[in-house]
Amino acid sequence: MDYSVLIVAAGNAAAEGKSYKRAFASFNEKKSVLGQTVSVFLKDDRCKQVVIVASSADLSRVVRSHDSGKIVYVKGASTRMESVLIGLTAVSEDVVLIHDGVRPWIRKDYIDRLLGRMGEEKACVLAIRPKGTLRRVENGYISEKIKTNDIVVLQTPQAFNTSFIIQCYAKAIDAGHNLLDDSDVVTAVSDVKIAVEEGDLRNTRFLLKNKEK
Repeated sequence: MDYSVLIVAAGNAAAEGKSYKRAFASFNEKKSVLGQTVSVFLKDDRCKQVVIVASSADLSRVVRSHDSGKIVYVKGASTRMESVLIGLTAVSEDVVLIHDGVRPWIRKDYIDRLLGRMGEEKACVLAIRPKGTLRRVENGYISEKIKTNDIVVLQTPQAFNTSFIIQCYAKAIDAGHNLLDDSDVVTAVSDVKIAVEEGDLRNTRFLLKNKEK
């Protein structure tokens, strides 16, 4: 199944007018974190288009760092929701994967799992079971154990029918929602069930060693 990927490289720091440092941090001697993330999709023949959303401060740097006929660059807005919607309007394929630009450990088998469901679903996400023992806290004290059988931690990429997720984002923005997860946008404005595929604990965000300013 062919698809586009929308890579969000405009985070909260970018919305505040700051450089999104993690995206441009060094992943290895040759690539930045964002560069590593993009490279996984460029190697996948099913990926026909890579849409990168970045802040105005970072956009020229993104363009200079990546050179491929598959890539489209989009200037982000003041919020993540607005940035994603702008990026979605540039998507060319019927299926889009929305991915966090600072999750560089994405692997092809994660993508395979999502695409395997998108022939019959409008939305599918990766998720993992939480590790360890969870407790509810009230007023600074442990109150009860939380049953984890039905609890998952969502990851990206998240896959959607393109026209459907565009409609969801437009409705959510019109309704004044301020959400940071794409599946939350779907559940906020529609009754469509979101399929879940097993993710991987290694598919995590890249963290800087020093505290981001």
